[in-house]
Amino acid sequence: MQRIFIKGIKGGIGSTSVVANLACALRKSNVDVIAIDLDAKSDLGLHFGLKWTTTKGWSNADSFEEALTHFYKDSDGVIFLPFGDKNANLNDIKTIVENCTKLDCKLGTWMLFDCPSHIDISELALETKDILIELVTCDAICHSLIYKRLQMLQNVESNWNHFFLVNRYNAASVLEFDIYSLWQSTLPFIAPFFINLDEVIKESTAHRNVALNCAPYSVANDDFETLAGWLVSKVAF
Repeated sequence: MQRIFIKGIKGGIGSTSVVANLACALRKSNVDVIAIDLDAKSDLGLHFGLKWTTTKGWSNADSFEEALTHFYKDSDGVIFLPFGDKNANLNDIKTIVENCTKLDCKLGTWMLFDCPSHIDISELALETKDILIELVTCDAICHSLIYKRLQMLQNVESNWNHFFLVNRYNAASVLEFDIYSLWQSTLPFIAPFFINLDEVIKESTAHRNVALNCAPYSVANDDFETLAGWLVSKVAF
């Protein structure tokens, strides 16, 4: 099993849409993909066609056996677990992450976690083969937060693979181009590509689906397939 943890370096960067589209991109290779929502907003299910009136998830369960009843499978075959509508603390999140690792999965299964931006990822006891993708946008706030994060990483024992990935990149913006060029030349963990700003992401969410299904020839489709291929090249089951 390969675990991928995806979070924004700040709120509102689009981690949920990245998790959903990446899950479907990986699923195209006919491998098992499980997506777990760790964010109290519980939006991940909407991208997979779950009705907004379906509010229950793992946070509503009193045991992991009960949480198993809240797993769903979308039309592409992605298995996902919503957060639910009950409050959960960091210990609850740590427990669900640990329990999901104990699932009886096939060799080659991908497990994606949609993490809230406020979570301290070092508290989740990540393993050496785990990959953390921290999403950023090309703006001054993220520029400041990235270097604060690098200082934090120097002070913690981080055995996992940590990468920064630019999301919602606007190629028409001179400022974004300059910031991205700077990051490419100075950041040690920047991914060698970006996810473009694409209106189809918003449109597909409105249809309770992912961009790969709504617009298979879009820029977004190419970007998420690139992300999936890059991750495959980084792991060995």
